[in-house]
Amino acid sequence: MGDVKLTLLGISHSSAPVDVLERVVISGEELDTVLSEINSAEEFGAVYALSTCNRMEFYVENRTDEAASLLHARLVERLGLSEEDASRFLYRHEGTDAVRHLYSVSSGLESIVIGEDQILGQVKDALDRSRRLGAAGPLINQLVQSAIRLGKRVRTETDINRAGRSLATVGLSALEHVVGAMSGRSALVVGAGAMAGVVVAALRGSGLGRIDVANRTPEKAARLAETTGGSGFGLDELPRLLADVDLVVTCIGGTGALITAADAEEAARHRDGSPLFLLDLALPRNIAGDVAKVEGVSLVDLETLAGNRPDEAALSSVASVRSLIDGEVEAFLAAQRAAKVAPALVKLRTVASTTAEAELGRLFRKVPTFDEQHRSEITLSVRRIVEKVLHGPTVRARELAGAPDGSRYVEVLGKLFDVPGERDEVVA
Repeated sequence: MGDVKLTLLGISHSSAPVDVLERVVISGEELDTVLSEINSAEEFGAVYALSTCNRMEFYVENRTDEAASLLHARLVERLGLSEEDASRFLYRHEGTDAVRHLYSVSSGLESIVIGEDQILGQVKDALDRSRRLGAAGPLINQLVQSAIRLGKRVRTETDINRAGRSLATVGLSALEHVVGAMSGRSALVVGAGAMAGVVVAALRGSGLGRIDVANRTPEKAARLAETTGGSGFGLDELPRLLADVDLVVTCIGGTGALITAADAEEAARHRDGSPLFLLDLALPRNIAGDVAKVEGVSLVDLETLAGNRPDEAALSSVASVRSLIDGEVEAFLAAQRAAKVAPALVKLRTVASTTAEAELGRLFRKVPTFDEQHRSEITLSVRRIVEKVLHGPTVRARELAGAPDGSRYVEVLGKLFDVPGERDEVVA
């Protein structure tokens, strides 16, 4: 099969500013197209893409040495990055480092809000997408499923998110420093997806007087608004609504700017000097950056949140989380190494079985006086001997193959028993 290597190519809030991220993030049908294009190339065995409000990462199983470079060239072109920006903002990890990075992501260590839970759902949704497109092979499936299991363990066995913080709660907390007391104020949530649901839940506990929802689909907005006793609206009513609420939280992905400086200025003229507070949790941003310059308007966005200091409890748990990640990385690599010995063991058993059957045939031809009962007893005894002789070495071979230098044992096994071996590096 040749060497199989795992490559990660990505960009995130930790490697690039928001204005670069919002230019390159892709989702929906466009992401489906990119995944399908990569998966159709013979250089790649499988592909997985994780697209969130602060990262875009592609994990590919490579079939050739040139695959990683080809992936880089394709994505740079597809994302519209110059070579200079690509070298500055993209990061690339190979093999074990790629595995470790995904585990760090699912554990919440790479999030804007350390330890937040929403990333787990996003990791799973991304795997569902790859499966739907037929792009997730065995290695990707095993890797992502183990990352999800680890993410759950991390949140159960450590205090990484004891406070239940999320991007929404941290954003609202940052805004509250500007707004002051939320009690009695009115809010508009723009969006009706998973993030909007988290925002609405967080707003419900802040004592707001009214929470309305606006969305591309007014019916979805109405359903979410019903949970708060508010009303649902279409996006076409957004300019009017800006004049009637105190707080606006936007979280619609893939749309770009829904609120411009002109919209904010128009709303300010109808507010009688009442301040307007805006929180933008979307990427690309739903609120144009120059809105912050409009008098009477305060804006908090992902760039603001990325500069916030992490929660102390989360920071104190990072070492414990990294220890769990180290253990899971080694377990995953050991499982991959152990899997490499399977073809050699199958071939060994086939050789042993074929040899035994050939010798039985030779014996029965040489001594034709054996009756059916004797033939059956002799055949059963020989097969039992073969099975018992191979059982111990088979179990031990699997154990040894799982060790860091396991590939040596696979090679030796092939040489000792004249079994053609394959030195398959599943994870380089």
